[in-house]
Amino acid sequence: MGKNAYFQVVHKTNKTMLKVFPASKDGEMFSVDEVVRYLDLINFKDVDTVALHNYLNKGDFKLEFLLAKKEILPEDGKTITKIEDQGQRAVTRFYPPSDGGRKMTRNDILSDLAQAGIVHGIQQDVIDEFLKNPEFCRDYVVAVATPPVQGHDAVVEYHFDINTTAKPKLNEDGSVDFHQLGNIKPVEVGDKLATLTPADRGKPGINVLGGALPPVKVAVKHLRFGRNITLSEDKCEIYSDVAGHVTLVDDMVMVSDVYEVPANVDSSTGDIEYNGTVNVVGNVNTGYEIRAEGDIIVNGAVEGATLIAGGNIVLKRGMQGMNRGTLEAEGNITAKFIENSTVKCNGTLMCDAVLHSDVECNGKISILGRKGLINGGHIRSYTDIAATQLGSSMGITTSVEIMSDVDLIKRQNDIGEKVEETNAALQKMNVVLIAIKRSINEGNEITPEQERYLKMAAKTKPILKKQIRDMEHEYDNLQKVIDSTQHASIKVESVVNAGVRIIIQDVTRIINDNVSRCKFVREGADVKILGL
Repeated sequence: MGKNAYFQVVHKTNKTMLKVFPASKDGEMFSVDEVVRYLDLINFKDVDTVALHNYLNKGDFKLEFLLAKKEILPEDGKTITKIEDQGQRAVTRFYPPSDGGRKMTRNDILSDLAQAGIVHGIQQDVIDEFLKNPEFCRDYVVAVATPPVQGHDAVVEYHFDINTTAKPKLNEDGSVDFHQLGNIKPVEVGDKLATLTPADRGKPGINVLGGALPPVKVAVKHLRFGRNITLSEDKCEIYSDVAGHVTLVDDMVMVSDVYEVPANVDSSTGDIEYNGTVNVVGNVNTGYEIRAEGDIIVNGAVEGATLIAGGNIVLKRGMQGMNRGTLEAEGNITAKFIENSTVKCNGTLMCDAVLHSDVECNGKISILGRKGLINGGHIRSYTDIAATQLGSSMGITTSVEIMSDVDLIKRQNDIGEKVEETNAALQKMNVVLIAIKRSINEGNEITPEQERYLKMAAKTKPILKKQIRDMEHEYDNLQKVIDSTQHASIKVESVVNAGVRIIIQDVTRIINDNVSRCKFVREGADVKILGL
C-alpha cells in the first residue's frame, strides 16, 4: 500500500510556502479542507482558498504554493483527532513540523489525546508505529472503546400446549366436529407449568472518552400466573397446586378446577360467577348469566343469556341470542352457530355460521365448514376474516370489516404516558425512602410522619410495580395486534352475494354482483378483489 500525499509549511525569505509531497502508488490525496483545518490549527487565517484549490487540482507540485508574503514562526508537528461511532474509536491524522519545527514525541501525542478528552483504549502500538515510521495525512486509529458484553432476553418456557388456535375437525361431509376441540389442557397437582430463564442485562463497555457504552437493551420477563399455582423460591418455576386444567391468557398462566353444572343454567342455579372454568352439561336459558375467570363450556344450547369468560368460550351446539344474548371472552370463542347475538373476544372466533349478529374480534374470525355462512349483522376484526359464504340472495344487509388500528395506537400511546407517570411516582417514592433510611442509619430517631410514610410505601410500591407490569404487558399485546393489521384480508371460499358491504380500515366497497372464491385486500384508498 502506497503512502498518502501530505503537505508541509516551509519558510523562505519574507515568504511562507506550502510544499506538497505527492502520494506514492495507490496512496490518497488530501483535500483543500484538510489544509484549511491545519492552517486554522496553527492560527494561519489569510489563505487564498480558491487559488489553493486550483493549485491542488492542477497536480503540478514542482513549484511550492505561496501562502503569504511574510515569514511565520516555525511550527512543531501537529495532530487533528476525530471521535467516531459515538465514542467507539478515535482517529488521528499527523502533520509534519514546518522546517525549523520539532517532531512530535510520544508525550506530545498523549498530551494532544488528553486535550481531545480521550482517556480510554489508547493504542500504544499504533503510536509506536507512527513514531517508528511516520506517515502524514493518514488515518491512525489511536484509541478503541472496550465494547459492552451483550446479554440476552428473558425466556419463558411453558410445559404445556399453549396453542390457542386449534381448529375444529372438518368431517368428510363438510360438517365441523366441535366435540374434540383440544382447548382444555389438563394438569395434576405438582405439575411444572413454566420455567423462566431470567434476562442477562450484559455489562457496559467504556468509550474512548471514558463514558459508558450500554449493552443492547434486553427484554425482561416475569412469570405471570393466577391462583392455584406455586412459585419456586428462585422465582424461576411455577407448579400447579390443584388437579384441573391450565390456560394461557395474555402470557398469564391460569390453573383452575372445573365447576360443573349437571343440567341447565336456569332458576334452579341462578346466575353463576366462578374463579375457574364452568362446564354446563345442559342449556343456558334466557336471562341468566355466567361469569368465569377461566373457560365456559356449554354442551347444550344457549339462548338469550350472557356469557363472560376470562379464557375461552366453547358452545358445542350454538347460541340463539334473541337479540339479547352476549358472549365476551378474553381468549377464543368456538361455537356451532351464533344468531341474533352480540359477541366480543380478544382471541379468535371459530364458528359454522354467524347470523344477524354484532361481532368484534381482536384475532382472526374463521366461519368455515359445510355452511361457513356470515349473513346479516356486522362482523369485524383487526386481522384476517375467512368464511365460506357472505350474505344471501335475500339482500339482508351484511357488513364485514377489518378495523383500523387508529384507536389501538391511541390506547397504546395513553398506556405509554401512564407508564412514565407511574415510574416517576415510584422513583419519587424511592428517593424519599432512601433519605429516611439514611437518616435512620445515621442514628436519628424516626418521626411519626416518616413512620406513616414507610407504612404507606410498603403497601403502595407493590401496587405501582404491578400496575407498571400490567400496563407494559398490555402495551406489548396492543403492538402485536397493530402489527397483524398491516396485511389483513377478508377471504371467501365460495360466494359473496350482492349487497354485502366490505370495509377494510375505513375504506368501504359494496358488492354489486356475486363474486366467487376471492380475497379482499386494502390497496391505497381502494378495496381490491383478488382471486384465490
